[in-house]
Amino acid sequence: MDTSYHEIITMFVDKYGLSRGQVIAEIEKTFSSMLSRWHGKHVVAVFAEDKLHALGYHQGPEGRIQVPVELTSLRGWNTIKRILDKNLSQAACLDEVARLKHRESRIQWGTIVSRETEHLGVELEMEPGMLILGRCPVRFIGPHERETLQVGEQRAFHVRRVDPILIKGTHRTDVVLDRISRTLVDQLLQNIHGGRKIRIRCTKRYVGHKSFVESNTFLPKKVILAVSLELGEHIQVKVTK
Repeated sequence: MDTSYHEIITMFVDKYGLSRGQVIAEIEKTFSSMLSRWHGKHVVAVFAEDKLHALGYHQGPEGRIQVPVELTSLRGWNTIKRILDKNLSQAACLDEVARLKHRESRIQWGTIVSRETEHLGVELEMEPGMLILGRCPVRFIGPHERETLQVGEQRAFHVRRVDPILIKGTHRTDVVLDRISRTLVDQLLQNIHGGRKIRIRCTKRYVGHKSFVESNTFLPKKVILAVSLELGEHIQVKVTK
């Protein structure tokens, strides 16, 4: 492979954490799009035999004609690198969102790292060794703890959604959390109890006051108290068949 291409691919792999195949695919797509516009015809760029090749297609008198497109005199390389940087940033973001999407509607422990006017910044380890910054809007925090949650505390959050967003031209993974969901009650009880066959359902929740829970089995008092302490509200459990 040409040294310049090799260095560029390696740089993007290191920068965005994408696979080599993902980076090469994005380079092929970007070159195909740019060359098609510049030459006014459909151009397909592909890596073959460790080199980037481009083929142009246009309609001739006897049908579709394939013509090699010269790349050695290619202009606007800095522009292409900027476009690649933007496209790969988006690809990396979408790849991360796809990996984390299954965490929606689950609980996640995280460390509060900042307090902003409209949200808390929360550092999360949603995959082993992978730290990501999420946000918990103030409106998704119970009034009883909006002023008491402090930087440095590790607390439980419900993962409300994971989506890609664009901030000032930069693609980011937006992890939105909350502390008001009934699911938070369900899964905290489930996780602290540790029983696999247990069925727990929070039927009503008055945030900061009381949650009503139904379970198919008896829950130890220490489990209920642990969740009550974490959420700052009374937990009433009813055993049902």
